[in-house]
Amino acid sequence: MFPVRNDQGQRKSALLLKEERGSLVSSQRMNALLSNQYLELIIMPTEQCNFRCTYCYEDFSIGRMRQETINAIKMLIQNRSSELNMLKISWFGGEPLSAKSIVYDISTYAKTCAKQYGYQFDSSMTTNGFALTPTVMQKLLKCHVRDFQVSLDGAKDQHDKTRLRINQSGSFDYIWNNLILLKKSNIQFNMMLRLHVTPDNFRSLFDLIDLLKENFKNDDRFSLFFKPIENLGGANADKINIISGSEQFSFLKQLENAVDHKMKIVKVDESSNPYICYASRPNSLVIRADGRIGKCTVALSSNKNTVGYLQSDGSLAIQQEKLQPWLRGLRSQDADILACPLSKMK
Repeated sequence: MFPVRNDQGQRKSALLLKEERGSLVSSQRMNALLSNQYLELIIMPTEQCNFRCTYCYEDFSIGRMRQETINAIKMLIQNRSSELNMLKISWFGGEPLSAKSIVYDISTYAKTCAKQYGYQFDSSMTTNGFALTPTVMQKLLKCHVRDFQVSLDGAKDQHDKTRLRINQSGSFDYIWNNLILLKKSNIQFNMMLRLHVTPDNFRSLFDLIDLLKENFKNDDRFSLFFKPIENLGGANADKINIISGSEQFSFLKQLENAVDHKMKIVKVDESSNPYICYASRPNSLVIRADGRIGKCTVALSSNKNTVGYLQSDGSLAIQQEKLQPWLRGLRSQDADILACPLSKMK
């Protein structure tokens, strides 16, 4: 149904983008964004989740990844290995640790390919932290999953109102216990604690910050990232309470000022200028649990976000007319579109 996007086609697209670029993105950075030597795969091993967070936009309609899709991902990695300098795999869901055997399997295969062909392999995971025990962490580290993002919505009483388990019970104690066990271990990892900010949990976040300072301030494996909740749709979209744009700076500044100087705060604007979303990058793809290829982990229910399919031999069947709108920021050099190509998309 869809044309296979071969290496020659990729290079033609890259040349077209180079010819049309402006000056907002440097030539060096543009070359990296277009390079076939870099590949980022955002893999969803399952789109089911053991949580039902009140502001979640996902519909959980797709289950666990089938073996034929797992095999196809391995073939994709194998097919690309001879030209890669860097492979990055980011694990997403659903909850990826609900399908941890798939994470171990694909990650181990990617690690083996990287060693065989001599390229760098890095891997990260966004997880709710419920199953992230020290034993699981050690298994993940063995297959090069080293960077983690875990979300907290305030101290226990507030967190348990929004980050609910599928049975509607709270989740704070489970996550916190895992974090403390990891703190007490000598395991080397990078953990970004993503603190969600809403008008409802703002005061509770100061109590959480006190807990974090007490337990983690001298441990450079842990960092903090403050993220205002957005209304991204979902079953409870009409009930989501968000901070207005005019208030965000004040809210975040107060929270940052409460953090001990010995704890690192991560800010998005430290990463790059201009900020370029992964969805704007030609060499970044989302592989969904059913084998569909997307560009964005937010617009999962949008037909615009299905740009192709992963075939059994590891090749990509891509609809160029659906892919190109996601890359238009590189042509226009529009900073807003580079930061979120879904914005202003027709």
